[in-house]
Amino acid sequence: MTPPTGTSKDPSGLSVSSQPATQDDGGNPLGLRNIDHIEFWVDDAEHWASSYEKCYGMLRRAYGDTKSGVDGKRSFVVGQGRINFVFSEPEGDGAAAGVIRDHLDKHGCAVRDVAFRVNDPADALSRAVASGAPQQSAYSENGGYCHSAIKTYGDTVHSFLTRTDGCVGTFAPGYENLPGGIEDGDINFMMIDHIVGNVEVMDEWANFYERVFGFKEIGYFDINSGKSALMSKVLGGTDGYIKMPINEPTGKNSQIQIFLDDNNGPGVQHIALLTSDIIRATAAMRKQGVEFLEVPDTYYDAVPERVPLLKEDLETLKRLRILVDQDRPDGYLLQLFTQPVFDRPTLFHEVIQRRGNSEGFGEGNFQALFEAIEREQAKRGLL
Repeated sequence: MTPPTGTSKDPSGLSVSSQPATQDDGGNPLGLRNIDHIEFWVDDAEHWASSYEKCYGMLRRAYGDTKSGVDGKRSFVVGQGRINFVFSEPEGDGAAAGVIRDHLDKHGCAVRDVAFRVNDPADALSRAVASGAPQQSAYSENGGYCHSAIKTYGDTVHSFLTRTDGCVGTFAPGYENLPGGIEDGDINFMMIDHIVGNVEVMDEWANFYERVFGFKEIGYFDINSGKSALMSKVLGGTDGYIKMPINEPTGKNSQIQIFLDDNNGPGVQHIALLTSDIIRATAAMRKQGVEFLEVPDTYYDAVPERVPLLKEDLETLKRLRILVDQDRPDGYLLQLFTQPVFDRPTLFHEVIQRRGNSEGFGEGNFQALFEAIEREQAKRGLL
């Protein structure tokens, strides 16, 4: 994915837009350009920023707090490639800090903002509100940082932003760039592949993204092996770069319902990080202490038949517990999932590599994995 016209990259690694582009009214009514950043509201910003540097190969890019001009919080920006994660904790006794504390009390550490870079944040907000989206923040401009925001599922928000004039090369007003180092490790991520949200009613939010964002349904699956189930719609932009699956529970014991209970409502379930070498990346992540979901050995028995295009060594995939799914005659994907990141068993990450013209999300893996787990449970007399 190449940076859009009118972008530059400063030494901190932040890719920033230098001027708004022409509004696209076709399949992109809000003028979305890409995912600018994801902000997590957390209990300890320094701890989680350091954890992502160690475990995910992220580099520290910017810092801001109340002293530097950030309202009610202390934040670290870490990232790699086109990925920017912001970890923010409450600071001070003002209203802004109180909102973060209330969010932490309700959800624990969690995603607050999936922020999009857009052509014109004022126009994006106007169009979104006209299409029925609740406003979170009115349009504002501060030193070239243009921003607005809407509400979406649960307490999640979507910011719309662009950087012009004096803000080019910085993250946001009140933030200072930090020398993050050189991306020379084995954990290499290029961009966010997709962001998955868990909600009570899937169709309600699928319709929201279709109506407000102009997204299209690009995938649907309802996996049910008899004992495990998952229902999801995949919504995405017309350019294919922004993909946002939406899951809903299939029953009171559904994994999605368990998330909703633990999170006290809808929220971001996982963020998929795209890599060009999943074997090298996950091997390094394991050495750095990242724990992944377990996969039974029996899962790999059917891989050669399910994925005839496979180029990787099957024994290596088995050792690293990497899943494989062929979603097209000329493409397949490799993926695996981390254990939950924070104290509550809610948010986790997916590491994904796409081969050929893969566009799927591992639908075949859900079925194969669920059935493999059930076979293992049957061997132990649990079924």
